[in-house]
Amino acid sequence: MKFSVNDPKITAYALGEIDDPKERQEIESAVAASEELQQAVASIREMGVLLSEGLAAEPVPELSEFDKARMEQVPDEQPVTRKRLIDRVLTWPALSAAVAAAVLAMVLVPQGILVNKAEQEAEAEAAELKPATGDIQTVQAAPPREEDEVRQNELQTLQSVVEVQKEPIAKQVAQLSERGRRDLLDSDANRVQTGTAASSQPMPTTEGKEEVFELSPFMVEAADDVGYTATNVATATTLVRKADKDQWNTESYDPIEETDFRSPLVAPLSTFSIDVDTASYANVRRFLNQGQLPPADAVRIEELINYFPYADKPPVKALDEGGDPFAVHMAQTTAPWNNDHRLLRIALKGYEMPWEERPASNLVFLLDVSGSMSDANKLPLVKKAMDLLVHRLDGRDRVAIVVYAGASGLVLPSTTANNHATIAHALENLQAGGSTNAGAGIQLAYKVARDNFIEDGNNRVILCTDGDFNVGQTNRGDLADIADQQAEDGISLTILGFGMGNYKDDMLETLSNKGKGSYAYIDSETEARKVFLQDLASNIFKIAKDVKIQVEFNPAHVEAYRLIGYENRRLKAEDFNNDQKKAGDIGPGHSIVALYEVIPSGAKADLPTVDDLKYQQQPAGASRSSELATVKLRYKQPDGDTSKLITHAVDSQDLLDFASAHEDVRFSAAVAAFGLRLSESENAGDISFKEIEQIATGAIGSDPGGLRSEFTSLVRKAGNLTARTE
Repeated sequence: MKFSVNDPKITAYALGEIDDPKERQEIESAVAASEELQQAVASIREMGVLLSEGLAAEPVPELSEFDKARMEQVPDEQPVTRKRLIDRVLTWPALSAAVAAAVLAMVLVPQGILVNKAEQEAEAEAAELKPATGDIQTVQAAPPREEDEVRQNELQTLQSVVEVQKEPIAKQVAQLSERGRRDLLDSDANRVQTGTAASSQPMPTTEGKEEVFELSPFMVEAADDVGYTATNVATATTLVRKADKDQWNTESYDPIEETDFRSPLVAPLSTFSIDVDTASYANVRRFLNQGQLPPADAVRIEELINYFPYADKPPVKALDEGGDPFAVHMAQTTAPWNNDHRLLRIALKGYEMPWEERPASNLVFLLDVSGSMSDANKLPLVKKAMDLLVHRLDGRDRVAIVVYAGASGLVLPSTTANNHATIAHALENLQAGGSTNAGAGIQLAYKVARDNFIEDGNNRVILCTDGDFNVGQTNRGDLADIADQQAEDGISLTILGFGMGNYKDDMLETLSNKGKGSYAYIDSETEARKVFLQDLASNIFKIAKDVKIQVEFNPAHVEAYRLIGYENRRLKAEDFNNDQKKAGDIGPGHSIVALYEVIPSGAKADLPTVDDLKYQQQPAGASRSSELATVKLRYKQPDGDTSKLITHAVDSQDLLDFASAHEDVRFSAAVAAFGLRLSESENAGDISFKEIEQIATGAIGSDPGGLRSEFTSLVRKAGNLTARTE
C-alpha cells in the first residue's frame, strides 16, 4: 500500500496512535521504503515532543473565587471528551488549508469560481454565543491556549478576506477595478518562490497605491498546502481589503432638515426639548482626524456646541431653599457670518452636585460582543471605558454585565461596585464573535435592572455598541418603545457608540432619546476619560427632567428668526404646557446652549409670504415694548410629575458688539459657524474655515483638557480638506 506524506495515517503512526497491528505493519513497511516518508515521520514526532513538553511546562491554573461563583450558576452539562493529540495536531493544518482554499477560490470569482455561502453561514453560526439555559443565561468565556489563540488570530486574518462586512466576497471582487483584476490574475506578477516566509514586494491596490501585506510563516504554509504562493494570498487580501471601501461603508444617519427662518407674524412661538448629547462632535472629530469630511447628516450642531463646558454660573439659591436646579443666562450679539443678523444665546447651567451627595447607582452594562465589535476601537475600548467608570463607584453602587451577540447572557450578576477585581475579570474575558441580537440583550438588561432596582436611586442601563443590530428584534420603533416604557418605570438608557464603517448613529440616537439618557461617541481613550471622569456625574445622574424651552418673538423688533440645530428636538407649541409630553434631562453641572439667529425688524429678509391675517390682532403695547423675546422654560424634579415654569424677557437694546462679547458667547458662535459650514447650510454666509479658526482661537480662554484648542485644529483640518475638493 502506498502512503503520501499528507496522509493522516502517517501522522497517527508517527505519534504512536495506530492500534491495529496489521495496519501499523503496513505503514512501517511503506515508511522503511520511502526516504520522504521517513523525513515526514521524524518531523511529526519532533513536533509532538515539542507540543507535549510545552503543555507539560504550563502551570495548572487555579480557579479564582470569581470562577467558582460563575461555575455554580451554570447548569451541569455533558462532560467534554479530551481530544487526542492527533486531533489537535491535525486541526490547524486542515482548517488552514480550508481557509486558504476558500480565499483563493473567492479571488478567482471573475473566472467563474463562486463562494459557497452556506459554509460561511455555518461558520458564523458556530461562532455565536452558546448561552446556558434558564430565564437569565450565563456566559463565561474560557481563556484560549496561547498557541491556539495566535493561530486563531492568523486564521481570522485570512478569513477576513472570506467575509468582509458580512457580505459575499464575490461582490467585493466583482467591484475591483480592471487594473486590480489584471494585477490579481497576472501569474507572472504574482509568482514568487514557494516557501518564502513572506512577500517583501509591494502589493498593488485598486487605488494605484502600494502596500506591503505581511504573512507569517504559518499563513504561508497554510497557503502552500493547497498549492498557492504566499504572494497569491497576500495580493488577494490586500486587493479585497482596499477594493472601493466607500462602497462598503454602511454607516447610517437620520436626515437633518434645517430649520428655516420664520416670521413671528406667522409663527411667533419656537418650542423645543433640550439636548445634552455630545456624540455628533466626537464622531465629526473621528472623520476629520481620518482625513475625511463628515456626512452632512452626521453634523448635529447643538451637539457640537454642547460638547464644551462653559463658564456660565450655576444657580445661587439651593434646592432646599426653593431654588431651581439650573440657572438661565441670555446674551445678544451680532452673527459672525452675517453682521446684519443677531445671535440670541440661551444658556442653562445645572448646579454641581458634590460627588458624595450623589444617589446610589444600579448600573447594568449592556455590551455588544458580536463579530462587528472585534476591532481595536470597539470592544477593547469598551472594556477600558467601563473600567474607568467602575473605579469611580463604591460600595453604595451595584454593577451587572449583560452581553449580547447571536444570543444574550448574564456575564456578571449585580454585585457591589467596590469588587473591582471581580468586575475587571468579567470584562477582561469578553471576546467578540457572532451576529447581533440587540433586542434580546436590551430586554435582559432591563430585567436585571428591575430585579435590582434602587428606590430613589440612579437606575440605568449603559449600552455600548456600534448599533449594527442584524438579528432578532431589529425594528427601531419596537426597540425605542421598549426604552420609552422602561424610562417611564424609572430606568434610564445611556448610549455609548463605538467604531466605524458599520456605525448606526440613527438607531442609537433614537434609542437614547426614548430611553431618557445621554448619547456619547467614544473614539479614543481620551474621550472615554472625558465621559467617565470629567463628565461622569452629568452623564449618569439627573437633577431635572422633561426640560422644554419656548421662545416668543416680538414682531415689532424681529423680522424673522431661526433656531440653529435641535432639528430632531422640535416640539409643537402646545407640547410646552403638556406635562405628558417628554423632553430632555439635565445632569449636575451640565452646560446647555441654544442659539437663535434673528433678523431685526426692518432688515432685508427673503421669506415666503402669506396674506395678511384677517382675524388676528396684535396685543396692545407689544409694538411699544423694547422686548425682543420672552423665554420660557418648564422642568420637573427627577421624581416629579408636574412641571414648573421659569420666564425671562430679552430686551432688544441689550446688544453686544461681537468683539466685546464674552469668550463663551464668541466660542459657541464659532462652533455654530463650523457646524453650518460642515453641513453645507445655505445660512452659513461667506464665513470661511480660516475666519472660524480665528474667532475660536481668540475665544479659547481657560481651556481645561485642551478641548477648545483641539477644536481649532479640527477647523483647520476641515478647511484643508475643503480646499482639496474645491
